[in-house]
Amino acid sequence: MHDLVDLATRRGGGIEVALIWDRTAETLVVFAHDGQTDEEVAIPVSGDEAGEVYRHPFAYAHRSLTALENLPR
Repeated sequence: MHDLVDLATRRGGGIEVALIWDRTAETLVVFAHDGQTDEEVAIPVSGDEAGEVYRHPFAYAHRSLTALENLPR
């Protein structure tokens, strides 16, 4: 857990969003949870787009790791 760094977290309107840096994998992921719909997303992002996805995570839900795991194989 020491390799994970919370760069930004916000809560409001039943939605929680966090931008996490994984030092070991050198990756950024935006995590979001909507408490009203119970929808969760985990969206890998580049440094260039991290702020935009952090502000509007559900607009990028189609890129979520959880959405990709549910694709038919």
